[in-house]
Amino acid sequence: MKFRILVGILMVIFSLMACDKIGSSSLNCPSKDKFQQVLSTFQPGISIDNIQKSPIDGLCEVTIQVSPEQKGIFYVDSKGQYIITGRILDLEKKKDLTAERLEAVNRRFLSSQDMSELEKRVAFTYGNSSNYVYFITDPDCPFCKKAENVLEQLVKEGKISVKVVLYPLEALHPKAKNKAIALICDGKGFEELKRGYESKNQCAEGEKKVSETISFLSNNLKIRATPTFVFPDGEVKMGFLNSETILNKFKKGS
Repeated sequence: MKFRILVGILMVIFSLMACDKIGSSSLNCPSKDKFQQVLSTFQPGISIDNIQKSPIDGLCEVTIQVSPEQKGIFYVDSKGQYIITGRILDLEKKKDLTAERLEAVNRRFLSSQDMSELEKRVAFTYGNSSNYVYFITDPDCPFCKKAENVLEQLVKEGKISVKVVLYPLEALHPKAKNKAIALICDGKGFEELKRGYESKNQCAEGEKKVSETISFLSNNLKIRATPTFVFPDGEVKMGFLNSETILNKFKKGS
């Protein structure tokens, strides 16, 4: 939301500043430092990470730091006169080039230490394949339920195993934490997670594990949403993933 508001302000500002050029020729992009000065004048606190040529001639890609964990992209003409929002679509290749760039600039990897700590938060493992993925999930998250179906099929085909990390988001799903605790206390697994298992067993061990997991994921890893996937190389991918995207991570060279 903050990024959308910023872009709206910038569209007005830069259209009014059309005569105040901060770039040079049509073959170049605006200077990062000068563009940052203009940006900071009207919207303090937003940092430009990079400016480079986009796939479209005369159009430059501006990457900004929206939050400590997220970067955003908008476009500016080569002379720095106009802000352009939206996505660049390659019709011939049927690709969303902006989405690909957003994924690239927001690509994130956990350290080996964080991976070791994440392993301690695993509630249970589903499957026996050596190709494993950490599945950070809220028992009542609808997108997580969609992901569960994909993961279940891949496990049944013997292609992956799933290390489940329970991350109930109580603000969104008030019953999720009790469900997570019950799954641990009663020694349940993936099938029960899928069915929305509940019980009155809220043992101290389960409460401790879930509370420590919430704290670690939120405060240390800065993970804010479910589902989130973490792969053996430490790459973090948030949101629903289809089977092709998951399996691609286990191909050589990926």
